[in-house]
Amino acid sequence: MRTYAQPFPKTGVLATNLDLTISQLTRRIGKPNQRAVSYILSSVKLDRSSLHFEQCGSAPNFQGDRLTLCTCKHQMRASRDTSQWEGEWIVGFTGRCIYERRHWLFYIAKIASAHESHAELWNELPDATRYAKSSQEHFLGDLFQPRGDVVGNGRFSPRRYFAPSRHSHRRNKCDSGWHNDINYKYSKRYGRPSLLVGDPEKTFLWDRPVIYYDEHHCRNFLKWDNITELLPHLRC
Repeated sequence: MRTYAQPFPKTGVLATNLDLTISQLTRRIGKPNQRAVSYILSSVKLDRSSLHFEQCGSAPNFQGDRLTLCTCKHQMRASRDTSQWEGEWIVGFTGRCIYERRHWLFYIAKIASAHESHAELWNELPDATRYAKSSQEHFLGDLFQPRGDVVGNGRFSPRRYFAPSRHSHRRNKCDSGWHNDINYKYSKRYGRPSLLVGDPEKTFLWDRPVIYYDEHHCRNFLKWDNITELLPHLRC
């Protein structure tokens, strides 16, 4: 296992939702009519000795028994208003180069809530979940802690947050890459990215190649009018 990789859950709801088959996944999803967005994760690698995935990026972050998407795919998260994300589905596939030239399914999550800033999300999450996702505590954390009460435009000022000492988006003291997670540099063009939180009961993870997408997926993201339109494209 790589030095920096998120551990997969061993207990909790997300652990029970690990490595479902297509038939199990279809039953768990049911027949909803919510929209979905799918994309490719460049941060997921494969340990070829064990044939298990390794999430070497900070997002999606599935620590604290809750999946969050707060530090990647900024343009995708900005493609809908914050009020429109609740109830939608997010689907993440691996790149084709990691194993057998296929886009392997890494996760599916139904969005339980969406937030405009890290300050709001920090205040909404339980203490244990905040610690598990904190960028101050973890190299692959995806949640930045505000300096006290932060409101208005201050919510998007990196100076109003504690800087992580060392993080995947801040390799050294001079690296300000994490600023983009607080204040997206293309927000005037695309809008502000929402911070997304999955419903644990409707979040499904795979730690190994089990299910794949049967076509070539574009590098950016695809929008689906209904999650059930995507499911027939899955194979095992």
